[in-house]
Amino acid sequence: MAKYIPNMLSILRIILSVLLIPLYPVDYFFIIVYLTIGVTDVLDGLIARKFGYVSDFGAKLDSIADFIFYSIYLLLFLKLFSSAFDSSIQVLFMLIVTIRFSNMILTKLKYKKIVFVHTIANKLTGLLVFLAPMVLLYEFFLGSIKIIFAIAFASAAEELLISIKYSEPDLNRKSIFFK
Repeated sequence: MAKYIPNMLSILRIILSVLLIPLYPVDYFFIIVYLTIGVTDVLDGLIARKFGYVSDFGAKLDSIADFIFYSIYLLLFLKLFSSAFDSSIQVLFMLIVTIRFSNMILTKLKYKKIVFVHTIANKLTGLLVFLAPMVLLYEFFLGSIKIIFAIAFASAAEELLISIKYSEPDLNRKSIFFK
């Protein structure tokens, strides 16, 4: 039973992500659910690695949970912080989305399945994107959104390059530069 804890945390993250929609606009319960999503995201990977419960299914489920969370997050984030998105951010955002979808198509064609690689850059991007609403609540941090989007662009490009370069999928590859 314990070996399923990381997968149960990923499933909980999916459920909680969907729950954010009716909880919007932001209130205390929304913040509690939001922070719980972040904690479960960190815990599922830590538990899986520490106790040897790592599996391709678990990595895929984690990626699906991330995809669902960030899709919902993006909709809510755009509503809350639309003033922070100037034209350069919008262009960068469209490039990131294009690269991410290109990678999904490429991996589906190349590996016969959609692959999301858990690189260090992708993990950093996830953390920064997760923390962005808390940072952006303070107006003097609005410029940091460009840095976050630049890192997100670099991580998307790195993941695409990994998919192009390697003949076999490696969900837990740290970087294109090292294994």
